[in-house]
Amino acid sequence: MKRSYLVAALFAVFILNSNLQGALITIDTARVGNPGNAASGTVTASGETFTNWSGGESLTPALQLQYAIGGATSPTATNGVPSVTTVTSNTLSITAVVRTNDPTLTVNGQSLIDLTVGLWTTNNVTMTPEVTAAPEGCQVQTFSNPREAETKKFLRLQTALPVASGKVPVGIVLPTKDEPRWIQDQTRFTEALKAAGYDVQILFSEGDSAKEKANVEALISQGIEVLIICPHDGTAAAAAAESARDAGVKVISYDRLIRDTDAVDYYVTFDSVAVGEAWGQFLAEKAGAAKGNNLYLYTGAASDNNAFLFFEGAWNKLQPKIADGTFVVQNSSEAVALQAKAKLTREEMAKIIGQVTTNWDSSVAKNLAEANLSTASTADKGTVFVVAPNDGTARSIADAFAADEDVTAYYITGQDAEKASVQYIIDNKQSMTVLKDVRTLVNDAIAAAVAYLTGDVPDRTTTYYNGKIDIPAKPSSIVTVTKDNVRAAIVDSGYYPASDFPNLQ
Repeated sequence: MKRSYLVAALFAVFILNSNLQGALITIDTARVGNPGNAASGTVTASGETFTNWSGGESLTPALQLQYAIGGATSPTATNGVPSVTTVTSNTLSITAVVRTNDPTLTVNGQSLIDLTVGLWTTNNVTMTPEVTAAPEGCQVQTFSNPREAETKKFLRLQTALPVASGKVPVGIVLPTKDEPRWIQDQTRFTEALKAAGYDVQILFSEGDSAKEKANVEALISQGIEVLIICPHDGTAAAAAAESARDAGVKVISYDRLIRDTDAVDYYVTFDSVAVGEAWGQFLAEKAGAAKGNNLYLYTGAASDNNAFLFFEGAWNKLQPKIADGTFVVQNSSEAVALQAKAKLTREEMAKIIGQVTTNWDSSVAKNLAEANLSTASTADKGTVFVVAPNDGTARSIADAFAADEDVTAYYITGQDAEKASVQYIIDNKQSMTVLKDVRTLVNDAIAAAVAYLTGDVPDRTTTYYNGKIDIPAKPSSIVTVTKDNVRAAIVDSGYYPASDFPNLQ
């Protein structure tokens, strides 16, 4: 069997076939009202909303699956309460708002009648119910009542149950939907799998380590054998990795390294040090032989190990030029204090990062850049050179520098080749980006997963120390993209179509 077909046959991320085996079905009520009109909300499956349900409709377990996938049978009303009398293995996840005066409501065979819940007294206030004894596998969630002047006792529960059939071999957890970079990864994973005839659902942690761990535990309950996880916080994710390891799951750290644990089996990444070196090399070349060039440093989040690797690479190229006077650092006293040192310890890098971190947030980046410019003298501006840690922050920082009348020109770095930044490069608003072809990273991740599923081990060319052990890896290559090669690197390579970019030469 060809390797590509083997990948398609073995890899799944909540893969859903025509029988919807492993479908994630959520029943989410949006209102608790008077008896006879108790529930209003949506039913979703595989990330799609199918039908609004309201006005006293009730879903029995037999109807939940049929209703959620668009079956013709509609649930019938039962006392106006969203009723779940038995949760079966046909349903992976149920979220429901229930009234605790109904003794027939059970989850996993346990009655909800004995639960202590919160009490509504105000309108449009988010409240966390106080639960003393939630059923095993259930999670209490906050709930906002949109109706006025109601006093109702209610509880929102979520339970993840085993799949009846079709064990999921691989699960993926990505950090957030709020950064375009991770939407790229989601898209590439989805495209790769749909090309093989599969639908796919990927879990996002939404910048929350607790949710990340809950996502991992949900995947473990589905019987995964391999976990691909890009951690929100590299250190905090150690607990999730250890849960997977304890369940016999192979753990692949994706793009960002999980730190301070021996529960990581493999690291799929680009050469992050090379990314930073590309930044430093670009800025050094633009500075040429001139001395006293103003340099502004910005980094990613201190919780992300990659931020240190990117900075290490940039420092490799910039430090000699800072030491010889080519560059003068204008926004980090810690970098100035360490400018004579070619190799920095992690603790020394942390001091610099602490002063110039964007936390991977474009708003934070813009505010920090504006604050730096507000305290800088006219002499500290003019033509400036800027290390920006990714495309999202680069655009915000570029906008701040462009808006300052004392900045006559700027050169600014980036990474990820986001469409908006490719357009910025075309329009002379951003100087460069680093293309980390997500198609390559996705294929590397799939290949590593398949290796583990077939009893093999992934290819390795180096290791990364995560504070506990050396993690085997095979870093993928990167491409520096400027206005001079943007068509060749981005369009001719098939990464994006030319039609996405006005004014492309």
